[in-house]
Amino acid sequence: MENNKQSAARLNLEFYGQPRSGTTDYWRKMAAPRFRRATIKRLLSRVPMGPLVDLGCGGGQFLSELMNSPRRSLLTGIDLSEPQLEQNRVQMPHIQWQCADLCSGEPVAPHLRDHFTAVIAMELIEHVQDPGLLLRNALALARPGQGHLLLSTQSGPIRPTEVRVGHIQHFTARQMDSLLRQSGWEPIQVWNAGFPFHDLSKWYANRNPQASLQQFGDKPYGFYENLVCYILRWLFQFNSNRFGAQLFALAKRPEV
Repeated sequence: MENNKQSAARLNLEFYGQPRSGTTDYWRKMAAPRFRRATIKRLLSRVPMGPLVDLGCGGGQFLSELMNSPRRSLLTGIDLSEPQLEQNRVQMPHIQWQCADLCSGEPVAPHLRDHFTAVIAMELIEHVQDPGLLLRNALALARPGQGHLLLSTQSGPIRPTEVRVGHIQHFTARQMDSLLRQSGWEPIQVWNAGFPFHDLSKWYANRNPQASLQQFGDKPYGFYENLVCYILRWLFQFNSNRFGAQLFALAKRPEV
């Protein structure tokens, strides 16, 4: 098990450690990340106005979509990849970018502690060796009594495409609820979504994992890739908000 975790950590660094030419198109056009961002944005309407931090922010695509929102001057991105953050600083200088490893056991930087009303963790927790440590560090970032965690991750089996990008663990809704409580959060809502078309798209991509990752992750999208994205976005309108391999959670940090 430990060797598997070390291998996943290495894959995370290799796959996400450097900007990739197809990543921007994937985030902008593919149905699954668009669905996640839309869901998180809806959840934000239930969270008190205040500073927001995106954990594992990558290229900052989600934060860039909030630049015209009332939170424009209150945005922070945290990521492990300094090369990616350097690129972000050039492209989006009005956002605060912080390089940190929230799974290292190191204490959260003092200026970030107890600061945020919204802590975003999209498709991050499935990559880490100690999910509880990540959630406890996220709790330390949240403002007591006001800070909320808005999280997305995956349920179901870890398929070959997910192995190749460093997934370590997937979660049931019950497991996530329990993990949140053990880490100090008060779960408000934990639910699955995405059946059938999110689940079917994952199955189809895993018919040829390497080709799927190269076609939809390593290069800018052409006509075929754009067509696939358009069809999937249309189909995702008919997904269930109760069943499926996509998992969401909304939780609150209690008063100290």
